[in-house]
Amino acid sequence: RRFNCQVQFGGSDQWGNIVGGIELARKKDQAHLFGLTAPLITTSDGKKMGKSAQGAIWLNHDLLSPFDYWQFWRNTADADVERFLKLFTELPLDKIAELSSLEGSDINHAKVVLADACTVLLHGADVLKSVK
Repeated sequence: RRFNCQVQFGGSDQWGNIVGGIELARKKDQAHLFGLTAPLITTSDGKKMGKSAQGAIWLNHDLLSPFDYWQFWRNTADADVERFLKLFTELPLDKIAELSSLEGSDINHAKVVLADACTVLLHGADVLKSVK
């Protein structure tokens, strides 16, 4: 109402809240609103990634330092590296395929690439230099 919001976007676990808000606005203001949800992102072991999950990743540098943000991505489980490279970076798919083929301790190189790419996207290249 205050911001004239017409579309609310959230994780699929928020569907009921979104529908409830749409219904309330329709009844009170005759507003015509929309809701959109996306599947939750989970790790390979089925744990939810989100603000309510333990070890949550924050985008605000006041809540999570750039170094800790970089470390979060660097400590990604081996099984999640390929999917996270696809979801959270702008790397070309052929480069991701190359990184995903790494095995054993070599997968650590892919994790550093993931951490670097995510940190640059959020904080910029200068911050990445200071983190490393």
